[in-house]
Amino acid sequence: MSLKTILLEGRVEDTYSKYIDSERWLGSPQIEKIYYDEIVPGSASINPNHKYLDWITKNWSPTDVEGDEIIHNLKEILLAVSKFDTQNQRLKIKDLNQYKNIDQLFDTLQKLGQTARRTVEISDEVDRIYEDNRFVVVVPKTHKSSCYYGAGTKWCTASKDTDSHFSNYKTNGELYYIIDKTLPTSSPYYKVALNKKIAGLTEDFWDVQDKPITDTTKIMTIIQNKKMLEDIRNHFGVKFEERIQQEKELQAKRLSRNEEMRERERLRRIQQGIEAQQRRENDEWNPENTDALGLAANALKEWLIEEGEWEGETKEDLRGQLEDLRSQMENDPDVIADPNGEKAQDYGMDMNNIEDAIEEAESVYDIIPLYDYYGMYEFEYGGAEYAVGLDEAADEAAIERTRSLIDDIGYEGFSPSFMEWYVDGDRVADYAEDWFWDDMSEAPEDYLDDDDRELTQHSKDEIEKINEEIGRLQEDLEELDSEVEREVAQDRIDELEELKEDIKMDDDNYEYTEEAKDEYVERRMDEVRDDPVGFLRDFGMEESIKDFIDEDDFIEGVIESDGRGHTLSSYDGTENEISFDDEWYYIYRTN
Repeated sequence: MSLKTILLEGRVEDTYSKYIDSERWLGSPQIEKIYYDEIVPGSASINPNHKYLDWITKNWSPTDVEGDEIIHNLKEILLAVSKFDTQNQRLKIKDLNQYKNIDQLFDTLQKLGQTARRTVEISDEVDRIYEDNRFVVVVPKTHKSSCYYGAGTKWCTASKDTDSHFSNYKTNGELYYIIDKTLPTSSPYYKVALNKKIAGLTEDFWDVQDKPITDTTKIMTIIQNKKMLEDIRNHFGVKFEERIQQEKELQAKRLSRNEEMRERERLRRIQQGIEAQQRRENDEWNPENTDALGLAANALKEWLIEEGEWEGETKEDLRGQLEDLRSQMENDPDVIADPNGEKAQDYGMDMNNIEDAIEEAESVYDIIPLYDYYGMYEFEYGGAEYAVGLDEAADEAAIERTRSLIDDIGYEGFSPSFMEWYVDGDRVADYAEDWFWDDMSEAPEDYLDDDDRELTQHSKDEIEKINEEIGRLQEDLEELDSEVEREVAQDRIDELEELKEDIKMDDDNYEYTEEAKDEYVERRMDEVRDDPVGFLRDFGMEESIKDFIDEDDFIEGVIESDGRGHTLSSYDGTENEISFDDEWYYIYRTN
């Protein structure tokens, strides 16, 4: 072996001891393999004498990356050092050791036009859609390739734990991984995922942290690359041509349905107007002779007037106008001079018109009935919608509205602390009962005391048999004349007494009583009833808290906490009230 070979091997081993076998990586077998299989050959390919081996190894940081990105990170460094070696004479700083890190080195190389930080190898498991000096765009065809080209990101489509997200995205559209070869791996945009969806023909950009990029000014180099985006659109259009056409047809149908809905709404308004006119002509809502719907409409009218929300002129306003006009007439010199003259007649005609207007003012028939609102009446007036009902109806509506809200958003839509107040301790305890029984049955000695034990039935039966035999022997003993026979009988009695004691002394002959077991389980269940949430947390069941909520108590708590107004009025959360026809009506604006 030559001296040169010995020196090179020594340099390799010294670098290994300095970095790989240090506290930094603790001699990791994985890191060791990468060192000998990737770093050392890569260093030799740049300089056979391993001139840069120390710097390469020192600046390689697998602690900052994971998975396939470990190799990507290494290849980035090897590429940079290789370019440094070839461009050395053009650089102001020619000693690699004077570059503190890979970013400083690439910043220097970039000024020379050496912009690419990394190369991207293309496998058979991806389609390369586009590539230039800066960008490469690939479409992963398999979950494995998605993990490889998405390495270093937090994309769910690149998760090795499951392929469900990848499969879902591929089913509903296409994934395009846009890799910027010039940006450092520390940049959130060195890899960008573009998800083009068939439904709605929409697209979303995602950074390496799996956060949506809503501000596209952050990726202007991508947005302004017209050729790259055109190639992506062409690929998407060709691959999903038939489904895209279907989606366009669906969109056209949606537009048509919207037009149809608008037309139905127009016709509904016309019909409402006809029905309102019929009610007006028949005076159906006369408070002296009407039904519950009519009374609710009148109550709403009075409240609107009282609150100044009535859009037309009120009787009070018109009466004021009438009094003003009468006062003018009485003080008009022309009328005073000629009470039956033309000027007086004009005043009379104007006052008659106002009196007619008073009769027509505050018409309850300007209020339009809508639909049932959780058991309350709902009306429209002036573009606003109101729910109106008596106290009991408002209570029931609040309950049903809250129940509907729970169906829509789940208990998770409420604050966790509020939700936990309504966990049903009995339900949790019943759920935990089998756990306690199983746990205790496996090792009762860990949960029960020795005092809770008693002889097994088999042992009791054995002792009973022994006592019966002893009883017979004692009867025989009294009748035996021979001293020898009496001794034999007594020996047997003593032997049986010892056997009884042996049975009683053997722990294997004891079992825990059912009563003790029942008391233990019941005691544990009582603890759960006292603190059901604590139990669920202790057992890692925080996500199941919602499954044990008493819905009726929860709904009651929501209403008590927030009030009916908050529940029923989606406009301002306010409950309004007015007394009408000796009843209190409660009013909520609903739109």
